[in-house]
Amino acid sequence: MSAVAAAAAAAAACGSGVDLSQNCSMNVSVNGGAQQTVSCFAAGAFAPSTGNAVSIAMTGALASVQAAQFAMTLPSAPSVRTYTATGAEVTASAGQVQTTAGALYTQSKAGTVGTFSVVLTSVNGVSANGQTAYFLHGTATVTLAGQGTGAPGTATITATF
Repeated sequence: MSAVAAAAAAAAACGSGVDLSQNCSMNVSVNGGAQQTVSCFAAGAFAPSTGNAVSIAMTGALASVQAAQFAMTLPSAPSVRTYTATGAEVTASAGQVQTTAGALYTQSKAGTVGTFSVVLTSVNGVSANGQTAYFLHGTATVTLAGQGTGAPGTATITATF
C-alpha cells in the first residue's frame, strides 16, 4: 500500500481538495460500565485479492480493554450512506472487544451476533497500482455479544472519525 500512500501524499500536495485527516475517537463500554475513550484509526481499502473493506480499530491504550475493533466487507466501494448488520450493502462483518481480564465480546453478520450501524458522511478514494485507499469520515456504533460465562452482557463501541 506504499504506492497508495504516495498517491495520497501527492494528491494532498496538489491541492486536490481531498480531506486526508484521520482523526478518530472511540468510546468502549463493557457490560453497562462507564465509557472509556481511546484514540482509533478508521480507513477503507480496495485490493483485487480482498475486495472492498472498512475497518475501525483502537490505537491507544485502556486499562481494562486490550482490543476493540470492527471491520466490514462491501460488494462495492464505500459511499456516503448508512451500513447496517441487516442490510444487503454489507457482505460480511466482524467485531471484537477483548478485556484485559480475558472476556471476549463479538459481532458477526454471518452468525447474526450483535449489531452495528456505520454512517459514512465523507468518502474520498486515492488509487494506485490497482489498489485504493479510502479516507473516511462518519460515525459507528457496534453492539457486541458476550461469549461465555466470563463475558456477561454486551460491549459497545462508538466511534467518530
